[in-house]
Amino acid sequence: MSRQPTFEPSHRLGSLPPMATPARDRILVVADGGRLLETVRRRYPDWDVATASSYLAGICDLGRHPARIVLGFVDRSSTRLDQAVMALREAAGAGARVVLCCPPEFEPRTRQLLHAGADDYILYPVMPHDLDRAVGVRSDAEWSAAGASLTPAASMEELQQLGELLAHLEAGPSQVLARVADLVRLALGSQNVCVTLDGLTEPVGADPGKLVLVEPIEADGRARGRVGLGPRPGQPYTNADAQKLRHYATLIGHMVEAASRHRNWRTLALTDEVTGLPNRRYLLRFLEEMIQRARAEQSRVTLLIFDIDDFKSYNDRHGHEVGDEVLRLTGSLFRRHTREHDLVARYGGDEFAVVFWDAEQPRVTGSRHPTDALAVLQRCTDALAAQEFPMLGPKSRDHLTVSGGLATFPWHADSPDELIRRADEALLAAKRAGKNRIFLIGQDEPA
Repeated sequence: MSRQPTFEPSHRLGSLPPMATPARDRILVVADGGRLLETVRRRYPDWDVATASSYLAGICDLGRHPARIVLGFVDRSSTRLDQAVMALREAAGAGARVVLCCPPEFEPRTRQLLHAGADDYILYPVMPHDLDRAVGVRSDAEWSAAGASLTPAASMEELQQLGELLAHLEAGPSQVLARVADLVRLALGSQNVCVTLDGLTEPVGADPGKLVLVEPIEADGRARGRVGLGPRPGQPYTNADAQKLRHYATLIGHMVEAASRHRNWRTLALTDEVTGLPNRRYLLRFLEEMIQRARAEQSRVTLLIFDIDDFKSYNDRHGHEVGDEVLRLTGSLFRRHTREHDLVARYGGDEFAVVFWDAEQPRVTGSRHPTDALAVLQRCTDALAAQEFPMLGPKSRDHLTVSGGLATFPWHADSPDELIRRADEALLAAKRAGKNRIFLIGQDEPA
């Protein structure tokens, strides 16, 4: 003989506080519109189940007939819900349990109503074990059978996809969001999933416009997007599903924060702190990639290494802060006057490097590398001659000059290390020749 539902002790469920039990427990169903009444009556046949057509009617009813459970429905017709739930909570009294029920699409709004005084909420259509848990009653056999399903565990396939996702966080944003959407669709069995993050939207599955359960994504303390589920064929979503979606939204938020920190750390590791330019570590990596590409495409890469003539004297006369400002202005000037795809980096000390490479085939017949790079360099040196450096005094123009050396792959070197060595040799030749000039390796005259 099966046992009728009984109250779960508060130390197990944290549900109802101790109170005198009336001869017949009472449930008041509010603003239901016929959706919950029969389900509640069938589930709890020994209870007195009453109805109220609206929240106001429910508040009035509770003034005359106390209820152990108040079950209110939330949908698009419900208005001023915060005040209604607060008033319902006050009318029900501290000994009653106020539970809300809503369709999946109203789950975020209904969850907020917990702050207005509701004790819990469930999703419609109602699953029996969700109803038992929310109102604080159970039948032992059913609770044992349903207990494992209240918090669905991740499958091995989910864990495998999650591992792959974490391993590819450096991929493009669209690829990462598509992987996230696939993972959530697998976890919840949804017909379609749509993930929106920082204005980028990635839908996966059929009918991406139809979402029935939505959870916001928060990262760094602010809303960054949302993850939404489409219908699940043949089975409505449960409170456990809503909780699992919430966990995934939290996980996505943590991944966004981790990816952001990783990008910041990587940027700091590859950026010179004085000039804001890429540093030597980034230069070496970039040069390796460009030479591999040039070798495969039979194109060319030219490296310029230059330094500021007599830079030590600026530091000695004006101090290191002025020296740092000279470095910043020099690096900024070369960055402004080189081509967008060329790389300007701080090589170390007062040395800089510029990598000129062929982003596309020459547009003009006869245009040859490094002739194009020399034209760019001419613009840079002209701009440097016209640049004023206020921190060096009123007559700073023409005071600052640079010396540099050029070498080109594949004519002068066949590897990044050799290209750097040959450009450095040309720089030393420019210094020996009197400074304020740029030499191409192997030539005795300024390039």
